[in-house]
Amino acid sequence: MQPDEIQKSNIAAMHVERPDVLAIEHEEDVNYSVGVRTSLAIIALALANCCATLSNTTNTIIKFQVIAVGGAAEASWIANGNFLLTLACGPIFGSLADRLGKKWFIVGGAAVGVAGSFISASGKDVFTIIAGNVLTGIANAGCIVAIPANQEIIPNRFRPYAFGFAQTVNSAAAVAGVFTAAAFAQYSTWAWSYRLNGIVYAVSALSVLALYQPPPTAIRRSASIREILLGVDYIGMVLLAGSFACIVLGLTWGGTAYPWRSGIIIGTLTGGCAGLVIFGLFEWLVKREGALLDRRLFGSPNFPILCFVCLIDGMLLLGINVLYAQEIGDLFASQAVRIAVILSPFLITSTVGCLPAGYAMGRTKSYRILLVASLLWCSLFTGLMGLINPSRLSVALAMSALFGIGTAVTTVLPLVALGLSVPSFLLGTAGTLSISARALGGIVGVTVFTAIYNNKYAVYMPRAVITALQNLPDSQQIVPAVIGALSSPLPPPVALQTVQQLPASMIGPVLGAISVASAMAWKYVWIAIACVVLAGAFSSCFLKPVNAEMNSHVESALEKSVTREKQLHGNEATPDH
Repeated sequence: MQPDEIQKSNIAAMHVERPDVLAIEHEEDVNYSVGVRTSLAIIALALANCCATLSNTTNTIIKFQVIAVGGAAEASWIANGNFLLTLACGPIFGSLADRLGKKWFIVGGAAVGVAGSFISASGKDVFTIIAGNVLTGIANAGCIVAIPANQEIIPNRFRPYAFGFAQTVNSAAAVAGVFTAAAFAQYSTWAWSYRLNGIVYAVSALSVLALYQPPPTAIRRSASIREILLGVDYIGMVLLAGSFACIVLGLTWGGTAYPWRSGIIIGTLTGGCAGLVIFGLFEWLVKREGALLDRRLFGSPNFPILCFVCLIDGMLLLGINVLYAQEIGDLFASQAVRIAVILSPFLITSTVGCLPAGYAMGRTKSYRILLVASLLWCSLFTGLMGLINPSRLSVALAMSALFGIGTAVTTVLPLVALGLSVPSFLLGTAGTLSISARALGGIVGVTVFTAIYNNKYAVYMPRAVITALQNLPDSQQIVPAVIGALSSPLPPPVALQTVQQLPASMIGPVLGAISVASAMAWKYVWIAIACVVLAGAFSSCFLKPVNAEMNSHVESALEKSVTREKQLHGNEATPDH
């Protein structure tokens, strides 16, 4: 028996309790063709998907928000409040959407995003901004349901093309969002960035409402709403959401609100990890049918491997979006627009590479070699980013553009391959679990990489200050004052002006010295990123092919056809007209 036949046999064996769903899963309509309805729905769903990305571009101007409203100690929660709710709610919404339908989770999520965006825009203090971002985190958990919805409305063999297009729109939104957020922060007010996001959420909700008209889901067609609601894995949802919350809280508080060795941090992280273990055991041993971590997702080893790759990709993408912007501010620029310009080679190449990545998978029906090669490529050039310093801007531009090409592939292929590796009627569950893995990777990545930077900077900065001021006659008195000022939350130029003993002529040399110290600290961050991505490349070597699943099956038909009639009314289909 061939490997693909074994995989199909395993999946079929897991469906014995629902033969009606199995029949729908393997039904193929070779005459089904994609038309205007599907094309318009793909555009609307791509717009909904990009809402989450666009809302996160406000994280690139967090320092300007804090300058305006204060609350530097709580600033990390502007981003993490959003990530935490997306992480916790995403799998819950995905599981429910597979059972009840995806449309209203997307529309409802976008509606909540409108409210959250305008609440953040109205913020006069950091807590109001955080509250708005908590709502947009919930909104994004609903909007990312658009990813599996995008894949199930077209024949399986066309999924790479459709998702390549969707991710192109998504990445283009990231580029546009970074530049508009920077422009608003520099020339108007950061609040307009949130207002723009609110407008996009509203347009997305209306577009999906009007253009996406799916039939009932396969599970909904084979069970009543009462049966579905009674079978929902409520305990698993609470365990997963609570465990994620504990881990994120521990990672966010550690080293800032509390020392890493404090009982609160150790207890929170330990509790979160223990909760995930309990969740896994509960899903595997207790909740056999309707589990959030459905056993049928594991018919192939691809699902756990690709979730791990998504976690690595989150550390790569989200970590770089946040941290590279900070490094640019440390080494090359202080103005928001200038930071966005330097960041743009990475953003642009990661955008233009999405369509070619989807096209390559669609044409070859292969993805493993390209994914492994792309991860190795990213590992190489993120490692080379460790060579940059304040005098090597051209190196930063070149290296970031090169690894941006690789991130386009790592963004598109894992999610398409994952969708083809699980039963189509569980696309929402699988897709949102993988996105949650990516969000968790982003949080872990930002936390770990920031800790690496802070530890190294704490070593190199005092040395740089001592070297820069060693020729001053009273350097022994000035150096401690300068180091103390630079350790405050104030921007370095402002902090140095508060040191009365420091001659004005020495501010420039000190700033230059600490820029070099910062570059040396960032070097270790890039080395860590390169090692993490290399681990992702190694794990991807064990992925299985999905070419057998790239067939004519359409899970949710939008065009008038025999397939849609069956999905709307059961097995009594009417002929096409």
